[in-house]
Amino acid sequence: MVVSQDYPYLKVRIILRSYQSESRAYIDTGFDGYLIIPVRLAEQVGKPDYISRWEFGDGSLTEGQDYVGNVEIVGLPDNIEARITAIGNEFIIGRAIIDRYRLILDHGKRVQIER
Repeated sequence: MVVSQDYPYLKVRIILRSYQSESRAYIDTGFDGYLIIPVRLAEQVGKPDYISRWEFGDGSLTEGQDYVGNVEIVGLPDNIEARITAIGNEFIIGRAIIDRYRLILDHGKRVQIER
C-alpha cells in the first residue's frame, strides 16, 4: 500500500522514450484517460505518436499531443503502458490507471492506494 499525505495527489513515474521523471499528479476521478502531462514536457520528449481532440467542461476544444509510454505509481510494482497526453500545465492521473487499484480518499487528508 502507498499512502500520500499530499492529498489529493499521488507521486507517479513517467517513462516516455528516453525521458523519465517523477512528479506529483492530481487525482481526477472524472477523467477517464490515463495521464495528462504539461505541454512543456512535450518539447523534451519530441514528436507525438498521435494528436487528439479534447473538449473541456466549458465546451471549448483543443488538441493534445499523445504519447505511448509507461506510468508507475511510485511505491507500487506495476508498470502500466499508457496513453499520455501533453495538454495544459499540470499532471493529472485518471481512471484508466486508478481503476486498477483500491483507492481511498481519506477525509480530505491523505490518499491510500493498493492493489
